Amino acid sequence: MRLVNLTGRRRPDVQMSPLIDVVFLLLIFYAVTTQFVTDERLKLKLPEAKTAESEGVGQEEKPPEVKVAADGTIWINDVVVPEDDLDAQMNALVERAPDKAVILKGDRDADYGVVVKVLDSARAAGANMIQMSAERPPE
Repeated sequence: MRLVNLTGRRRPDVQMSPLIDVVFLLLIFYAVTTQFVTDERLKLKLPEAKTAESEGVGQEEKPPEVKVAADGTIWINDVVVPEDDLDAQMNALVERAPDKAVILKGDRDADYGVVVKVLDSARAAGANMIQMSAERPPE
């Protein structure tokens, strides 16, 4: 036996197909318009060395990086550091670094004096190992 609705109204129901279409379109829109984060802010041209080795440690064991750009700006872990604050930042960096190691990446066009100042600051902060980065020349 079928019961008849005396009020004459239909029961509301939710159409899932248009809802899924809208969510899918929003997902595609978000994926296309999102900027994928890359480290394009600081492009270093490292000097070439025939004996350069590849980085063999994992990200969790990797020592912090100190970069010197061609214009003389100093970057510690992708943050610009003024030269006046270099010693304090380097002390904090070396204390947190595993094995008190630091990787120094200097652009090949960087001022030699700035690179030496960073190197001296790392040694004064107590860094046990300072790795100088270079690229292997194309064969």
